[in-house]
Amino acid sequence: MARNGFFTGLDIGTSSIKVLVAEFISGEMNVIGVSNVPSTGVKDGIIIDIEAAAAAIKKAVEQAEEKAGMTIEKINVGLPANLLQIEPTQGMIPVPSESKEIKDEDVESVVKSALTKSITPEREVISLVPEEFIVDGFQGIRDPRGMMGIRLEMRGLIYTGPTTILHNLRKTVERAGIQVENIIISPLAMAKSVLNEGEREFGATVIDMGGGQTTVASMRAQELQYTNIYAEGGEYITKDISKVLKTSHQIAEALKFNFGQSNVQEASLTETVKVDVVGSDKPVDVTERYLAEIISARIKHILDRVKQDLERGRLLDLPGGIILIGGGAIMPGAVDVAEEIFGVTVKLHVPNQVGIRNPMFANVISLVEYVGTMSEVDVISQNAVSGEELLRRKPIDFTEEERFGIPVYNEQPVENRVPVQPQNQSAPQPRYSDEKPSEPKPGLGDRVRGIFGSMFD
Repeated sequence: MARNGFFTGLDIGTSSIKVLVAEFISGEMNVIGVSNVPSTGVKDGIIIDIEAAAAAIKKAVEQAEEKAGMTIEKINVGLPANLLQIEPTQGMIPVPSESKEIKDEDVESVVKSALTKSITPEREVISLVPEEFIVDGFQGIRDPRGMMGIRLEMRGLIYTGPTTILHNLRKTVERAGIQVENIIISPLAMAKSVLNEGEREFGATVIDMGGGQTTVASMRAQELQYTNIYAEGGEYITKDISKVLKTSHQIAEALKFNFGQSNVQEASLTETVKVDVVGSDKPVDVTERYLAEIISARIKHILDRVKQDLERGRLLDLPGGIILIGGGAIMPGAVDVAEEIFGVTVKLHVPNQVGIRNPMFANVISLVEYVGTMSEVDVISQNAVSGEELLRRKPIDFTEEERFGIPVYNEQPVENRVPVQPQNQSAPQPRYSDEKPSEPKPGLGDRVRGIFGSMFD
């Protein structure tokens, strides 16, 4: 059940930083302020320059404050799936009160008892999600408060991440003048927000096609089963266009947004656009089909890697199929290419909030929805985690952590999996096809994607 009040979210991406302010009233989420500014100091989803990233965050917060008409003092920050680990945990305590009635303090105590699980010094507990409480042997209890019992047990999932990444994340947000209220695991929030009740129960996969990376999260039986990050995204498509056409990064970005098409079969062989290239004093004509082949090669390369890991985890045939979000998913033909690669149902998720009906805002919306819909037991659990970790935290040096790690499969061994490495290889040189279009295509000028014009306010 949603809580009433104002909630904030901060999505620190490679290409952009987004801040959202929303008010929850009687379970309804109303967006009152949102900002989207170019990202600095972030590479492949990881902060590499605290000062630069803090400046961008501060700018995004100020814009959101201006639109919302309020001051943001605390913010909920999304944490990517880099080196995330999921482990089962459990705790047990005797109910101390004379009445034997379970109170908030008892729930907090049993959560803290579950946190005694051995955690290596280089890792930190991010969140503990209770799955069930057990009172005197009676299982399946969601909220034990008010019940009477002698022994209280809890079973749940504990999420841990690298201490360095978490420290740098907090330090950056605090340097921007904002206090971190909660650190939210982005794949978990993303799956819960994007998927409906049936998809969360029977299983589905969300793919966030971002600028610098692609994030995958699979959920089944209401639990996060798998999450991983691939160090390729929309920026790699821009780099491919720039390298193949020998043009500037700025021109390549404009070509991608205004004339980009993921599905080669839908692109025209005759419609052309003039492109300024290095080493020539005259613009070169580039067909829409040629541009589409460059874009399609990179998207297929990314999704092929995702498919291999989903097949390895036996998650490709989940009944809910694949749901695409993120700025890269907006490109025409992305759903068609994904269906061709995965061989399952693929759909594009478009948020229904007024003013931000755009897949690129799905991540920051999910952060706010996750916090706003936390139950009282979830809040108690998160506060217990925050309190315990605050006592255990020690100052550390700013050393760059390995940016990409082991894919996380819930309830499956992952020790032998190969770390994901960034791919610097450009897309292969495309060739013209002799296939003739079956029908005339509209001119490029008529097909400019106006939706990208307001990408950065």
